[in-house]
Formats: sequence, C-alpha cells, structure tokens
Amino acid sequence: MIESIIKFSLIDNKNFHDKLETLSTSVLHHKTMKNVYQSLQEPVDASNSVFVTLKTGSKGKCYYPFFLREPFSLKDVDFCSLIDPVHLEQLKDRKLIPLVCMLSENWKLFNCEPNRIFRNSPYFNVINQLEKHNIREEDVVWLTCNKYHVQDPRVKSKFIHFDFFLEQQKVLPNKFLPLTEIKHRYLSMARGVPRHHRFAMTYLLHKNELSKHGAISCADYENFSYQGSAETTDDYIKKLTHFDPSSFTKFKSILPLVIDSNTTEIVVPEHESYQSPINLHQDGRDESHLFQNVFMNVVNETHHPDDLVFITEKTYRSINYCRPFVINGDSGSLKYLQEMGFKTFDKFWDESYDTDDDHTKIIKICKILESVCTMDIKDLQTLYQEMLPILSHNYNLLKQYEQWNKLN
Repeated sequence: MIESIIKFSLIDNKNFHDKLETLSTSVLHHKTMKNVYQSLQEPVDASNSVFVTLKTGSKGKCYYPFFLREPFSLKDVDFCSLIDPVHLEQLKDRKLIPLVCMLSENWKLFNCEPNRIFRNSPYFNVINQLEKHNIREEDVVWLTCNKYHVQDPRVKSKFIHFDFFLEQQKVLPNKFLPLTEIKHRYLSMARGVPRHHRFAMTYLLHKNELSKHGAISCADYENFSYQGSAETTDDYIKKLTHFDPSSFTKFKSILPLVIDSNTTEIVVPEHESYQSPINLHQDGRDESHLFQNVFMNVVNETHHPDDLVFITEKTYRSINYCRPFVINGDSGSLKYLQEMGFKTFDKFWDESYDTDDDHTKIIKICKILESVCTMDIKDLQTLYQEMLPILSHNYNLLKQYEQWNKLN
C-alpha cells in the first residue's frame, strides 16, 4: 500500500463528537426537543474510523470535521453549540474550514422533484444550523460517498466525493488471495439488514436449486414495506418471473441460513437460529476464510428504492479477496466501479443487468450462476486463470487508491 501525501490537517475535536454521542433527554428543557434528540440514536458517522490513524500535514488547509451520520434529525438540533468556543470563533473567522463528513450512508440530500420545496432539502438541515452561528454556507466542504451530486446554483457548498468503504478495505493488511481449491461455486451473504432484493435473490437460488452449489446466508424472513411504499416483501418477490407459491412457502420455512462460524471452512449448515458474527463485516477483521474456497461472490449490496448508487464493503471485499463478482444492488453499480478505474467481467458473462430493474437484474444474475454451476471444477479453475489479470488489476488498484489528496 502506497502512503498518501497529505498536506492538510484536521482539528482534534473528539470532545465535540463525544458530546454529540451523549446527547440525552436530561439536558433538554421541553418535550419537543426530547423527541428530536431521541431520534439521534447514532449521530456520529462511522467514517471517523479512517481518520483516526491518518498522518496529516501542518502547512496546508485546516479542517474542522463534523462526522454526521445523517441530515434528517438535525433540523432542530443546535449541534454547533457543542463546539469549543475557540474553534467556533476560528470557523466564523474562516481560519478553519468546516468539513461535513457523511460517508457511511448515501443519503438523498436534495429535493429536486417538481412538487418538493428545494429549500426544505435535508442538506439545509445542516447548513441552517451552521449559519445560525455565522458559519457561511460557501465555506462548507461536504465529504460524501455520492459521486453524482446534483449541480445546482442554489447550493453554495463544495462537494468532494470520497469512498469510505474503499478506504476501509484498502488499509487491511491482507495479501493477494489465490484460488487453489473450489469447494463452492459462489458465495452469497444476505444476513445484514433485511431488504427485499436480498430475500428475492436467495429465494431464486433456492427455487432454481442452485443453493446446493453455494455458500449462502440469509436473514430470517420479514414481510415488511419500506417507508413511503405499500409494497411488502411478499409483493416484491411475487413479481419475479415464474414465481412459485409452493417453493416460496418452503423457502421461508428454512430461514435463516447461516454460514458456519465454528471452523475456517465455509459450509452451509442445517437450519440454525443463532446469529453468527462471522457473517458480519465490522471491526476490520480478516474475512479471507469466507472467500478462500469459493469461485465468485454474489454481492447483495445495500440497495434503496431510489436512484442513488451506493457501493459498500460488500463489493470491495470481493476485490480485496480477489474474486469475480456480480452485484445485486443499485443500477449503475458496475458503471461506478468502472469510472473509479476498476474492471468488471463483461468478457465472461452478460453484465447488461447493471442497467436493469430489480427483478430483471436478479433473474439475469441467476442465469449467470446457473452457467457457473454447470461447469466442472477444472473448467472453473481455467476460467479463474483467464480472469486473473482483472483480479490482480483490481486488487492492486484498491491497495494503491489515492483519494485523500482531494482535501489538499
């Protein structure tokens, strides 16, 4: 890994974020504000973790970071009152640059629909609080994971794209992971936050009898709808071509599926109800054991019913652990990676799914898996060797990726 050349510096404002974390109803004076603060369950963005060990400069720009997880609950929260008075004066006097870091989630910050009021956009929940303390909008720099922000003259802040999850995987000390033995043709992990597309993918793997070829995890079934939508999980899955009620009922009965945490081998055990921490991605742990003996990864990404593109560690660990992948997630995900310099696998299978709707995408991915699952192990090893230049390119790019210089 190449060490970044960093000229900028960051104010150590841990005290500010500690105060933000510990906001409680005990410091409030009326019920309305109590409800506001109760909604701030995780106010500090997890992206502060990649800044902790950062070796900053001393002669360049100096930023005051605001690690804010989301903008919605901040409308009536005077978070600037938590700033050290000396730092607050420096922000007002433009001696420090306010840096809003909102990197671990991809939020829709602007109301651009014809029937929405632009000034009521979530973006202004943050800006209005800063301006109350005479911190100018045009001085604010936003560091976000959204590469495709709205260009609008009514927005005066500067936006910088920064991929937090890329950086999170980049700093892991793992070496290139060769594929020496194939025990499972694919890996499909879907035990994170329950989402319609994750259940749909796992159902189709079950229905098409592909589950016996893969290492699969999936959360216990939940029939729910997203905020602002009446469509339930059942409704979503029933839209799949050749939906079968009988196989769907059986599918729900076998959940949750767990990848065994008691060994370093990936296995698909019988039905288990416990929560296995080995399927999770947190804490910077080495997850090479999950990829050691699998040919490819089915990435069940974080996917919201909106037009944003959000790539997380779920995709980047495929690159970090040197496996080909398909992405069950936002349309445009492969295009995003290609724009970042990574290579995908259109020479080996149909990647037109990247521009399709959810249901067409899931069906096309399953067709790719059907083809992979019919190949014998020897042919898969040959295919892996043909893909090796792409896997090596992606791994090396990840480990050498430079984005801190955007702040210089």
